[in-house]
Amino acid sequence: MTEAPMPLAAAVSVLDDTPGENIHDARILIADDEPLSVRLLASILQKQGFKNLRFAEGGRAALDLVQSFLPDLVLLDMQMPDIDGLEVCRRVRSEPSFVDIPILVQTATVNRKEMGELFAAGASDFLSKPINPSELVARVIVHLERRNLLRELRGYRERISRELDAARRMQFELLPSPDLQQEIAASAGLQMASYNRSSSEIGGDLWGVLPIDGSRFGVFLADFTGHGVNAALNTFRLHALIHEYKALHEDPAALVAMLNERLVRLLPPGQFATFLYVVVDHAAGELRLASAGAPSPIVTNGLHGASYLVDASGIPLGITGGATYEQRVRPFGAESRLLLFSDGLPEFPNGLGARIGEAGLVKAIDGCDPALKPQEVIDRLCLAAGIKPHSALPDDTTIICIDRRVGAKALPCSDRIFSPSLMPASVSVGN
Repeated sequence: MTEAPMPLAAAVSVLDDTPGENIHDARILIADDEPLSVRLLASILQKQGFKNLRFAEGGRAALDLVQSFLPDLVLLDMQMPDIDGLEVCRRVRSEPSFVDIPILVQTATVNRKEMGELFAAGASDFLSKPINPSELVARVIVHLERRNLLRELRGYRERISRELDAARRMQFELLPSPDLQQEIAASAGLQMASYNRSSSEIGGDLWGVLPIDGSRFGVFLADFTGHGVNAALNTFRLHALIHEYKALHEDPAALVAMLNERLVRLLPPGQFATFLYVVVDHAAGELRLASAGAPSPIVTNGLHGASYLVDASGIPLGITGGATYEQRVRPFGAESRLLLFSDGLPEFPNGLGARIGEAGLVKAIDGCDPALKPQEVIDRLCLAAGIKPHSALPDDTTIICIDRRVGAKALPCSDRIFSPSLMPASVSVGN
């Protein structure tokens, strides 16, 4: 038997608790062509403190008011003379601005098929007729609170996005500009290029160039554990420390040891950084370097000399105090090349799930024509590792190529970029 409609006086007396003020201010659109039903709904809501109500006598009027009134919630009758509630739902949801407006549909008969059609059309919830006042108010409050939470979440995400954009720009400003790289390279009679991409909005890789004097400059590369905000904040700390100890820039081992002592006190447990600092002495034709667990740099001596990995062992920065670091010296004469990189390059999983590894990078760089410029070398190494321009990076990736092969001539086979025999077995050109 169908339950008789509740008398209006009884309906408006239910629920003594009133929702919060922000809910009271909500704009509610009631779309129904039955005046008695409209009076009932309005009375129940007004009793609970909802004053900002508008009314539509049909589907077309409801669509017009959605555009002009911008409701926070719509109470929509399914049966209306011009456009039914199902079509109103579809049209409202087709507007990107209204995709999250709660739409509560009133219907006298509901079966599984109709429920499926309602939700497919975009209804948020439904109310069975005759309307139960307690249920009406409870559902209205729930959906309005949910809408407020979505607004707060959207605002929070927009604010975080703006702050991350600002942090990304600040972090980018820490890196050597192309002009600075060219200035340093020109003064030393060599060429330089770099690649830097974060795996998320902001990352934990940092590199820089430190002018020392007319014959030397330093290059550092740091990679902090983790990604995102914490790792990025640590790069700001390290950048400040490196420039604070300018007197140590010509002594790689002393600089690395001092940075470790400071970071041991600054970093929380579990956070650390690998770090490599190289002094390029182009007048003496040598490299002096110290490492805190960074990936081994690759050096190629001579136009056709074999490339090799330089030992870069050492305790990462920030793990333990009192660590000592070894200074290593390697030749870097005319027509030599130096490649520095974070572990995002050798550990990038290509389309086959394979990683090129450090040994694979050595083979790939040996396959590069000596006449290639540093940026072209970096591009070829990314290709060999499987990193494409829009590849999702699982780790922050930095590459620096410093090349003393200015004016080098191409090999007789001028179109040779890679020697296939030197490519890693897991990598094929064009992947």
